[in-house]
Amino acid sequence: MKAMIIDRSGATPAIRQGDIEPPSRARGQVLIRVQAASVNRADLAVLAGTHAAPGAAGAPAVVGLDAAGTVVEADEDSGFSVGDRVMTMVGGGLAEYVAIDSRFPVPLPDSWTFEEGAGAIVALMTEHNALRTAGQLRDGDAVLINAANSGVGQMAIQIARHLGAGRIIAGVRTHREDALLTTLGADTILNTGSGEFAEQVLDASDGQGVDIIIDHVGGPYLADHIKAAALQARLIGVGRLGGAEGTLDMEALAFKRVEIIGVTFRTRSLEEKVRIVEAMREDLDNALAAGKLKPRIDRVLPWTEVRSAQTLVAGNDHLGKVILQVET
Repeated sequence: MKAMIIDRSGATPAIRQGDIEPPSRARGQVLIRVQAASVNRADLAVLAGTHAAPGAAGAPAVVGLDAAGTVVEADEDSGFSVGDRVMTMVGGGLAEYVAIDSRFPVPLPDSWTFEEGAGAIVALMTEHNALRTAGQLRDGDAVLINAANSGVGQMAIQIARHLGAGRIIAGVRTHREDALLTTLGADTILNTGSGEFAEQVLDASDGQGVDIIIDHVGGPYLADHIKAAALQARLIGVGRLGGAEGTLDMEALAFKRVEIIGVTFRTRSLEEKVRIVEAMREDLDNALAAGKLKPRIDRVLPWTEVRSAQTLVAGNDHLGKVILQVET
């Protein structure tokens, strides 16, 4: 089958389309004919060599973290039938076929396209886990979401609103999509580069601070996030787009009794990931079916333009998800 693989034979890594052995479905797995996959920032880290590539040791490193497509093989007791449309987190999604544990795929809502499924699944799992499981979101909690213009940030706003958050504050670098973020559920939109970000968050929360901080940026905002935190707040470190290191006021951390929790899929076992899927579906399946949660698609490109798509994402020249159509 054809797949987009990382070629490290030259001076710098490159992505090329290659022919590799198709996956052989094992008992307990489903085989999916992939129709679309999205571009994620973790893909850039794999290309740079800072994240391990998915797949078995010695096998070609296939690009991609997700896929949406059609089930072509499944066990009778899997809950899936041939022809079912699904979306799933899966390493090496930019291939014609993927085989994945049958507990991973999520049925694609009837009104969704494959492109929307590919653009949503990683964000749904990441942000639900950050808000509900790690952040312990309760009704009325004030939530700050940094990098709110990003695809994961937009999904976090929608999930927080659906799960009963109180005031939702969106942190952005530019105000080019304020109207969209308001429509998604943000109550207040603040510029993180204003120099007074923490003070503005406190003003927006009536001086109380926020209960949950979903941080997609990392180190540069650690000090501001602690300042903006309420008593017993939960700071969830999802991404490190701005760097991995920051300044931490230990006195403020102790005084406010703030919990700092890091999340990633890279060190989770299969069973942990399955529980994340199950928890997300328990809370969000009905909302997905009703069309209450949906990704914003910036653009759709043929999968042969994967490198151009990754360059687009790396340069922040997009609003929402960049999707690649897998064509035969």
